[in-house]
Amino acid sequence: MWTPWYRWHPELALRYLPMVEKIQKFRPTKARRLAFRRADPISILEIGSGGLGIAPYLKMPVTGVDLEFKPPFHPLLTKVVSRAEKLDFADKSFDVVMSSDMLEHLPSSKREKAIFEMIRVSKLCVIIGVPCGEIAAKHDEELRLEYLKTHGKEFPFLKEQVEYGLPDRTDIIAYINEAGKKLDRKIKLTVSGNENMIIRKFLMHGWTSSDFLVNVFFRKILLPFIPLLRLLERPPYYRQIFFVEIIKD
Repeated sequence: MWTPWYRWHPELALRYLPMVEKIQKFRPTKARRLAFRRADPISILEIGSGGLGIAPYLKMPVTGVDLEFKPPFHPLLTKVVSRAEKLDFADKSFDVVMSSDMLEHLPSSKREKAIFEMIRVSKLCVIIGVPCGEIAAKHDEELRLEYLKTHGKEFPFLKEQVEYGLPDRTDIIAYINEAGKKLDRKIKLTVSGNENMIIRKFLMHGWTSSDFLVNVFFRKILLPFIPLLRLLERPPYYRQIFFVEIIKD
């Protein structure tokens, strides 16, 4: 059963809230929803959502795609088992398609296809958040070793993204533009940095801790300070957010 506090962490808020703000811009007004008799403002697909994903922050219905789903499960998330590089949805099935820290968990040979699929099934926009660059890669390796030292075992997701290697910013831009050409979609791409590296290291040091009081501090006491942490966003960044707006002719 999902509760508002279970596995909540400020790092997730810093990751998801910029995406929430972009998605909110596509929400039609209440009057327009009534005129078109739409129960939900927009349809949203998250690739690699797990059991929670963006739903706790967006507070709107979300269709989540993943290879498997482990509890807790958010009540607003509809779970669909599928592969990022071969989505089981028709073209333009969703208004918004997004993924957060998913692409680095795919082998490099599948990343271009996954981006193509996200753009294929979207109507309005695609949002991709993913760690990029040497600084982020070095941090992942350090975090992997810290987790192993603290818990005496590998954390599967860290192990996976270190071994696959992080995507390259230039490659992602090229994949997005190429997908737009293949699908005959006119797109507008903007890229922004997300999560200052110093703040990221601080938050993830707390995440790796096995100390109960440290976990209480990061998962409960620090939550009201999320707006302040967001004000401190500046380079160097751990993550890049690629915002692909699909322009109608």
